[in-house]
Amino acid sequence: MLRDRQTILLLFFMPVALIFFMSLALEGVWTDKLTGRKIQLVIENKSNLPKANLLVEKIKSNKMVQLLDRPQGLDNEQIFEDGKTHAVVVIPRGFDEGDKPVEIYFNPVMDAGYKIAARSLITSATVEVIMGIENLDTVIAGLIAEKAKENRAFPTPLQQTVPAYAIFAMFFIAIPMSIGFLKEKQNGTLQRLFTYPINTNLVVLGKIAPYYLINIIQFVLMLLVGVYLMSHIITYPFHLGGHPWQMLPVTLVVAAATTGFGVLVAALARTPEQSSTLAATGAILMGAFGGIMVPHVVMPQLMKQMAMISPMYWAHQAYLDIFLRDASFMSILPKLIVLLAFALICFYLAGRRIKWM
Repeated sequence: MLRDRQTILLLFFMPVALIFFMSLALEGVWTDKLTGRKIQLVIENKSNLPKANLLVEKIKSNKMVQLLDRPQGLDNEQIFEDGKTHAVVVIPRGFDEGDKPVEIYFNPVMDAGYKIAARSLITSATVEVIMGIENLDTVIAGLIAEKAKENRAFPTPLQQTVPAYAIFAMFFIAIPMSIGFLKEKQNGTLQRLFTYPINTNLVVLGKIAPYYLINIIQFVLMLLVGVYLMSHIITYPFHLGGHPWQMLPVTLVVAAATTGFGVLVAALARTPEQSSTLAATGAILMGAFGGIMVPHVVMPQLMKQMAMISPMYWAHQAYLDIFLRDASFMSILPKLIVLLAFALICFYLAGRRIKWM
């Protein structure tokens, strides 16, 4: 395998590339969900009277607002089509006299949560101006107290992508493993090995052990990439949780599950082409279902339930338990049992089906 450069590229550079690009691509989503992106507004003050000017100042002073100038020659539809702003606020003539209301035009593709926030912000500022209230938020704070808890469900980009694509790449070990088995079987290498007075299981174990170790090395390298490289590129840091040592038993069990999958593919395939297709298709489907390609936390309820059929789901959630929830080992143990059962089933089915001679 060391002489096969394409395999090395697949096993090590593919997850690095996926972690890099997917973390960058999802950073905006995490900004919206975790900290909140500023609401971009274009304000047209057609009144220019004292109340209208005061309303503009109040909206402008809000920390959630980023005020933009209207691009020359573009109407609202063109601004929205180019993604220049989230909304356009028009203060018409007659606002000071109470004859006409403030008009809000939202970008049709604006996130629903941001639309509610923008409408609430502009409404509060307008009420302050009309009713002469200095700070409506201070008044409301005396009536409603927000009790916020630390986020323990929504992972940061690196907490999502580093373990996700490390697991994804680990399942791709099935390709070189199965192809190696098939080649050695076809060229007679395995048959010659079995002529020696060595137990068959020992030979098989010797074939499997290197791939098992490679999977562990894969995860360690991806973790180092996340901690020492990507954490300097992505806005959000990579918190490993309060008990990072628990990644050791999780990684050992996940590596067993991925190696078992590789052995099963080797047992089912008849040609190298079949093994490549079966391994890649299986890994992609498990990744799609298991919350690797689409974060499990944003999936609809039906998909969340279906995700449990994928071993990648159990592996990824075990890591997230460590990173996000400071889970005890006993809390993670059920997930490890599921992964270990998957590995044993794969080894058992492969042992019943494969023909070594």
